Amino acid sequence: MKLLAILVGAKSTPACLDAARTAAHSLPHAEIAALHVVVDPETMIAASEEIELQRLRAGKEGSARQRADATHAAFAQWCSENGSPDMRWTSIPGAEEEIVCNEAKAADVIVLVLAREVNLDSGDALHAAIFRSGKPVLIVPPGWRSGERPCFAHVAVALSNSEATRHAIEGAGPWLRAATRLTAIRVGEEGDAAPCLSHLLSETGIEPALHIVPRSGPDLGAQIVAEARAVSADLLVAGAYRHSQIVEWLLGGTTRHLLAAADLPILLAH
Repeated sequence: MKLLAILVGAKSTPACLDAARTAAHSLPHAEIAALHVVVDPETMIAASEEIELQRLRAGKEGSARQRADATHAAFAQWCSENGSPDMRWTSIPGAEEEIVCNEAKAADVIVLVLAREVNLDSGDALHAAIFRSGKPVLIVPPGWRSGERPCFAHVAVALSNSEATRHAIEGAGPWLRAATRLTAIRVGEEGDAAPCLSHLLSETGIEPALHIVPRSGPDLGAQIVAEARAVSADLLVAGAYRHSQIVEWLLGGTTRHLLAAADLPILLAH
């Protein structure tokens, strides 16, 4: 089985690889493969507007080749510092979203790992990973580091009465089963429908602690992150985008706010 670490820039590479290594500790014989897509406007086949947008990046971010070299240097440094000389590096020229989708659909890839950056590659990779890959996605804050944490020992699950939550719990199965502590978080009222999904967590072999709190404001995503932080979770599992991404951006959705507030890794499934 393989964890595909999608590297979208040099700054976030250590966080992405740290998260992939931490996730791999809970899997037998797991392999981590690093993927970097070289989005070069001079060679890519795309709409003229997209090509011009990519060309505008060079002034602030450097050329596509400079960005790729910096990302590879960050990868090599991380491998040297962490004793991982055999981790596979793949660099593919093309469009970020298309390449990520193609590589993610390999049968042995079980989860995608992505640390977000403020650039076009990160946004395109995130969209491809969540909406088109069909695989769970481990999203990591760009400055996150695993530190002394060998694995995701305490996993929190954000409960909602939705298929997305069911898919997230199913996708997180290996990490739920390997955890030493599970917490089911529900922002709502006692007796509503969502906590019944906690029986899916019980099937992992560990009885989850049920953490039910009333909603405290309009930003549900930020509150879920705050509750995960309050119980000292290492990893938060949640369903992603019950509505279309466009609707979420226009109206302000839970997943968007969840990602904006996240200061711990989040495993999402759409």
